[in-house]
Amino acid sequence: MTQSELSINDLMNDVMTQCVQFYYQMGPFSVLTEFEKASIERDIRVKISHLSELSKGYSHVAMMYLQVALGNQKELSKAFFETLNYLDNATIYSNYASHLNSLGFPKMAVQVLEDYLASTPASMSVIVTLSNLYQGMGAFAKDTKLMETYLKSNVPQENLLQEYLVKNDITPEETEEYFTLVSNYFLAQRIEHYKISRRIEKGHDDKDWITTEFQIEDDLSPDQIHSTNLGLSTLLADSNLPRKFAEHFITRIY
Repeated sequence: MTQSELSINDLMNDVMTQCVQFYYQMGPFSVLTEFEKASIERDIRVKISHLSELSKGYSHVAMMYLQVALGNQKELSKAFFETLNYLDNATIYSNYASHLNSLGFPKMAVQVLEDYLASTPASMSVIVTLSNLYQGMGAFAKDTKLMETYLKSNVPQENLLQEYLVKNDITPEETEEYFTLVSNYFLAQRIEHYKISRRIEKGHDDKDWITTEFQIEDDLSPDQIHSTNLGLSTLLADSNLPRKFAEHFITRIY
């Protein structure tokens, strides 16, 4: 690796790290003053300007990270399309989709990757990102089709879950509404990384229900996990979801 490549990588890593920190600092419990926010943004923009002298493509990638921290979807998309003038690969599309999802635009993120897969040979990074987006939206039937199409894998557990939903008159739209509520709640709490698992369980009265678990991979304390659980439970209880969700869905966070 040349000295120039090392400089690009070091500066890129520095900018990305600072943007991620800025993203969390700008969260719902931000204590930054407007002066501090402006100072951090200015510092990042100066570094991106220096990066631009080394690599136009990577400077636009870095700008995407900054716009996520600022919560600016239009400028994020502008930086993405500028990036494609220099870099056009699966990683860029996957990152862009993940950024859109972080800003609360999961359907737009899905559309970006679906369009990419429709016109480009399948990439594992795109498939995995799209699968995670489908699951986060509650679009499990689409996720199953994706797995069967590109990975040639059968998902019998998911088929059983779909049969359960149909049997109990729970529509895909209602399922997506449930997962949208959860996803938006996590985004508001600045929780980005989590795994979803679902299974059918049987109670003492022989009644079945679906247990949906969210394994948080961000660095949260037990107290924060507990608080997040309580907050989500309250949100779901106060939502406009049909009563059948309370009867057939159990939600856990750990």
